[in-house]
Amino acid sequence: MKNNLKRILAIAPLAALPLLYGGQLHAQNGKYVLKGNIADARGKVYLGHEVEGKPVIIDSVNTLNGTFVFKGKVKEPEFYNLTNKSLKYPIGFILENSAITVNTTKDSLSMAEIKGSAAQDVYTGFYNGPWKAITAKAGDIYQRLDAAGKNGPVDSVTRVGFDKEFADLDVLNQAAVRTYIGKYPASVGSAAIISDRFISYPNFKVAAELFAILHPDVRQSAIGSQITKALAIDAKSAKGNPAPEISMTDADGKIVNLSDFKGKYVLIDFWASWCGPCRKENPNVVAAYKKYHEKGFEILGVSLDSKKDAWLKAIAADGLTWTHVSDLKGWSNAAAAEYGVKSVPASFLIDPQGKFVGKDLRGEELNKTLEGLFK
Repeated sequence: MKNNLKRILAIAPLAALPLLYGGQLHAQNGKYVLKGNIADARGKVYLGHEVEGKPVIIDSVNTLNGTFVFKGKVKEPEFYNLTNKSLKYPIGFILENSAITVNTTKDSLSMAEIKGSAAQDVYTGFYNGPWKAITAKAGDIYQRLDAAGKNGPVDSVTRVGFDKEFADLDVLNQAAVRTYIGKYPASVGSAAIISDRFISYPNFKVAAELFAILHPDVRQSAIGSQITKALAIDAKSAKGNPAPEISMTDADGKIVNLSDFKGKYVLIDFWASWCGPCRKENPNVVAAYKKYHEKGFEILGVSLDSKKDAWLKAIAADGLTWTHVSDLKGWSNAAAAEYGVKSVPASFLIDPQGKFVGKDLRGEELNKTLEGLFK
């Protein structure tokens, strides 16, 4: 694997590197001029940014017939967003010190046209190119999986087949990202792609391998530092390490501690009522719980819901009869932050001594792992 990474790095187009270095890493002494036109925009447009995981508004301007202009300076390229009461969703983009235009004619992030940011160009270039082939294949698999489950839970043999297709698709995903960022190792946009594909949708081993391809300045950038932090948190959940304590209230307001389950194997299952993949995985988790609960298997469901009614309704609808907790703070869930959860479903399996033995075990992989533990 390492040899392959070196080969990809070696064939990166050298002619492009000076432009990317100068345009994104070392030429942030100027200022940005951000001009835009948001159809039907009313009142003020707000320029926002996340600081330590919390959204912060850094500037606002009045619109004139949907147009606006922001001027300022950033230390380095990083994700920012534009919001307006006419927009259902924020427009996210990589802001750097250059002349940038943002135009949109519909209330859709995918319809926003952003020009002038070299890092953004690299970032969107992946999604407008290689990623389209991957999503086309994924869409086909999901359609067939939905069709197979229309009349009830998918049987184990069929599920194994779909798991194999998804595994093959993930290999394709990894190869596409590896090839693409190999062309742009000095772009912060490449770091953003790694964060999207392998931090937000966790595959930290691959994230670390791809991260090593990037230029040192990119690895030390703001987006690169977020990846470094995520990798460090993931390392804490390596097999054999102790699981951090979780203390959170259940639906009745009673505090439940992870340590209360000491002496049993526990699956810490991060999920949410609004998470489609979580709900599709729940029948498999239910089956595993019924099969191994009497042998010493427990589940602690940690919900990233913010609405109690939706949370409880999903528990009842899916027949999730194990212990559930939530602080009802959505993505600001304290346990999710401690465990480095960036997407759901996410799970961690711990042994009777409270040490990690596995994570993100789904489908047949969860069943095989439990079968081995409870032989």
